[in-house]
Amino acid sequence: MTEPITGELARAFEDAVATYENWDPHFEGRRIPVGTQFFTVEAVGDLVSKYTDPLPEHVFMQLRSYMQEEPHGDLIADLERRPTYDVGGRCLRRLIERRREANRG
Repeated sequence: MTEPITGELARAFEDAVATYENWDPHFEGRRIPVGTQFFTVEAVGDLVSKYTDPLPEHVFMQLRSYMQEEPHGDLIADLERRPTYDVGGRCLRRLIERRREANRG
């Protein structure tokens, strides 16, 4: 059994999800504080990957709103099946990877 996610890390993930809306693959953008360190949006997604606590509804809905397009059907299914921080972090990472790929082409 894993430890519950800390409030500080939960808030950082909420900030990372909100920041993704304007995230640009050519510019890493704002760094999100976790304790005394600062992390990229992508890194915060990785930090929550070991926590299976449920996502707050508003974080779930915002993350889900980024997946309206058909290519994200696999992410939608994963997130709706298990709306937890570990799945949410994985979805955020995949969204970032896909945005990078789209900007290469």
